[in-house]
Amino acid sequence: MPLAESPSFRMSRRRQSGFSLIELLIVIAIAMILMAMASPLVRNVISTYRLRTAGSDYANLMQTARMRAVQDDQYYPVWINAGAPPLAPNSNACVDFNANSACDWGVAGAVAEPAVAFHPAVQIQPFQAPAAPNLINLRGQYLPNTCGANGACVDVNPNAWGPTFGPRGLPCWAPAAANATCTFLSGTAGINGSPAGLPTAFETYVQNIQTGAWEAVTVSPAGRVRVWSYNTTTLTWAALN
Repeated sequence: MPLAESPSFRMSRRRQSGFSLIELLIVIAIAMILMAMASPLVRNVISTYRLRTAGSDYANLMQTARMRAVQDDQYYPVWINAGAPPLAPNSNACVDFNANSACDWGVAGAVAEPAVAFHPAVQIQPFQAPAAPNLINLRGQYLPNTCGANGACVDVNPNAWGPTFGPRGLPCWAPAAANATCTFLSGTAGINGSPAGLPTAFETYVQNIQTGAWEAVTVSPAGRVRVWSYNTTTLTWAALN
């Protein structure tokens, strides 16, 4: 007949139950491996989110400029700080109500202008410097090609500033000077060798300088604003709106 266990023996057995130090170390090691594997994915998601947000914010800014121009019966340019924006004001682009070629946002005594500020890793790049990839594919998707075989019925503004929107809600362009004439037609030969006097479209390139990823915001001659993302696998642009 087996002997009954004493209460002190049963308490000792309960105290011995649980995880050993080796088991805990194994669990910690597995957790660290999983975290190391997930870290690049998390960084990529954050970088993509920053770029998406910047493209969307800039497109919304142009819609704001367009609506205010129609509402106020005025011409309002969208001013761009290409590359890293200045420290004060810290904005990448704005609706330049007073046409002073500056973003008066957070400046003492100045009229507040709608503006956008991106994460420092995301910048508006100067026009084609560095060159955005596969612009032929991009322009083939948003520019009309109803001019026959040559397709040269629309020009793209080659300057570093954004469009000016007029009372009809259409984009026009002018030299970077206050009160300059805003024309809806190109004044010189186009970037693709097209003749002068064509309706003008606008392109703005936004890049995450850490990952090299690109987005583009385009404005057609009819005033439609679209956001595009470049796919490095298919080497093509895809519309996001």
